[in-house]
Amino acid sequence: MNIIAIMAGGMDGPVESGTIGRVIEQRGGTLHWFYRRSDDGFPLDIQAYDALIVFGGEVSVHDPALKPYFDDLSALIHRFYAAKKPILGSCLGCQAIAYAFGAKVKPQGFLEYGFTQLTLEDDCQTDPLLHDLACHQQLFEMHSDTFDLPIGAIRLMSGADVANQAYRIGDNTYGFQCHFEVSPEIVSTWTHRELIDNPSQDQTRVAELFNTVKEGFAQHKDQQDNFATTVVNRWLDLVEVPISIVEETRQ
Repeated sequence: MNIIAIMAGGMDGPVESGTIGRVIEQRGGTLHWFYRRSDDGFPLDIQAYDALIVFGGEVSVHDPALKPYFDDLSALIHRFYAAKKPILGSCLGCQAIAYAFGAKVKPQGFLEYGFTQLTLEDDCQTDPLLHDLACHQQLFEMHSDTFDLPIGAIRLMSGADVANQAYRIGDNTYGFQCHFEVSPEIVSTWTHRELIDNPSQDQTRVAELFNTVKEGFAQHKDQQDNFATTVVNRWLDLVEVPISIVEETRQ
């Protein structure tokens, strides 16, 4: 499996891809990284690639300065969608996919940070990734933006404070607002990078939130890891199906 991995923010992909990267490696897949900070651009020809993942980041889809970038990313997303190749978006990636399909991405007015209870919608009962999973999941969040649900998308998960938490478009395009892939080490890196010593943040409140997150990992890490491993493996099953079909037609 050859999978394009988009990193629009400042993260180090191989180090900060968490459970997503680990499961793909275990399944024998390869992530081909494209970084905005390196001006990598996007491939026009996707024939050599089997799927697309758009990871998270600290930037905003609605930033006017980044509109050309996210417009070009939207075109890449549509190339994969038209080719019926699976797409997965995490946090910023979820928002970028929604934007690609015409939905509005906007500030939500507060930082959703920490473990949040998310509810699986009824459509999850027959969803390829989320069927047979517990209807309530405690998953890590770190975002200040949200999005409208794209026309034709099926909402799969919701939260009390932020309604749109996961969706599917078509058969194999998925967006997850949460960061189900993270470890305590990854969250510590992100918190120090974006919140601690940031003059725009109340440092007393940041310290309280960070301590709460540490407690959250003690309570919910195993459950989140199981959720993430299941979801990523099932998504990779969707990636492998078209690969097997192509191999059969070549024989």
